[in-house]
Amino acid sequence: MTQFNATESEGFGSQRADELAREAATWDASSLQQATELDIPLVDVASYFESGDRNELVRLGEQIRHIGENIGFHCLIGHGIERHEFQSIFDAAAQFLTLPDEVKGRVTIDDPSAAAGGIGWLPRGERRLPERAKGNLNEAVLFKQDRTLRLEHNPWLPESVVPGFRVAVEAYAEKIQRVAIALLPIYAVALELDPDWFDSAFRSPFYRLRMTRYADTSDADIDQYGIAPHVDTTFFTLLAQSAPGLSIYGEQRGVWLKAPVIPDALVVNTGELLKQWSNDRFISVKHFVPPHHGDQDRYSVPFFFNATADYPMECLPTCHGPGNPPRYPAVSYLESQAAAQRE
Repeated sequence: MTQFNATESEGFGSQRADELAREAATWDASSLQQATELDIPLVDVASYFESGDRNELVRLGEQIRHIGENIGFHCLIGHGIERHEFQSIFDAAAQFLTLPDEVKGRVTIDDPSAAAGGIGWLPRGERRLPERAKGNLNEAVLFKQDRTLRLEHNPWLPESVVPGFRVAVEAYAEKIQRVAIALLPIYAVALELDPDWFDSAFRSPFYRLRMTRYADTSDADIDQYGIAPHVDTTFFTLLAQSAPGLSIYGEQRGVWLKAPVIPDALVVNTGELLKQWSNDRFISVKHFVPPHHGDQDRYSVPFFFNATADYPMECLPTCHGPGNPPRYPAVSYLESQAAAQRE
């Protein structure tokens, strides 16, 4: 692990992005085993979300602490998103991503007239998100929101072209953001902080919603991926998926694992920002999707959740001390992981 000057943030983002790219080039993801609940635990927040019970908060905090420090991934149930709401966002993804390329191209991710970078349609074969020498075998459409960019400012096709699409996306984005915010007290307690510790950092959360289509790629090269091995640049990520495909690195067993699809569950993982903010106390785990085979497309909808984009994330007070100094500078998303996302 590169040691960064904790008083300097200049160049931190590009330096970290380069380090991650070098690491990823060494990962061998050629062999997969089936994950068990010990590899990817199940976390049920229903009782806490319904009651706000302090004992439940403490219990969940202890569970997330163990996961964050040792595993990095878990499956979340009891979050309040109903099965028909997941199906609605998968249907919306299919509605948009099966349009002709010339139609989707009206809102391409490289449109210089867009309100911000990194939003719009990402065609199949792109070599970024994550950056790779060979193109990722998926296509996606991305939306984002922060304190200066609202969801309505993202590029949208006319309602006549994709009827109901925008309504479905906005409804899901609102719902999943509420889940993410409701999880913050659990993460605070997991890191031995007061439950409201993260409130000021997430007054205007930065998020990116990615709707991804994995179509059949039986003709893929042996060294190509649906999406190449990487770590997320987030505080945490909340993933909905229509079918199996996600593969993660099992930190405890030291092997690559096939993640299960549990009905109505979100797959949750720590990203680089929480890893850095916690001074490497919480781990950020590499994962990928292999080329998709079959007549039925696979859809995944990750919600990449972060603190306010310009909020300076100084090392958490419970994550450093004598003999354990801060490893990273106090940087914001815009000063750090935005480099990897071409913000």
